[in-house]
Amino acid sequence: MDPKPAQNIQDTFLNTVRKDKSPITIYLVSGVKLTGKIRSFDKYSVLLENNAQEQLIFKHAISTVVSGRPMGYEARSSDARPAPVSQEAVAVTGAAAR
Repeated sequence: MDPKPAQNIQDTFLNTVRKDKSPITIYLVSGVKLTGKIRSFDKYSVLLENNAQEQLIFKHAISTVVSGRPMGYEARSSDARPAPVSQEAVAVTGAAAR
């Protein structure tokens, strides 16, 4: 059993761009494009700062987050490993291959 819970990819990405103060672009599901730097985030929202103005964005409204710099996620993440494959997925794939 893992003594330390694995951090999900969303939190890892957001925390990295927050700590690096990287410029990001957030696209909302409505098509609106927002740019700035992440000040903070939690389970439900992201606080974005642009030109000393802060915007609280609810995650359910976000479509895509794009970093202005290369992330190198695999190299930065200590938990970088492939997601486990369920037996159900293996059974479906195996049945389709026959």
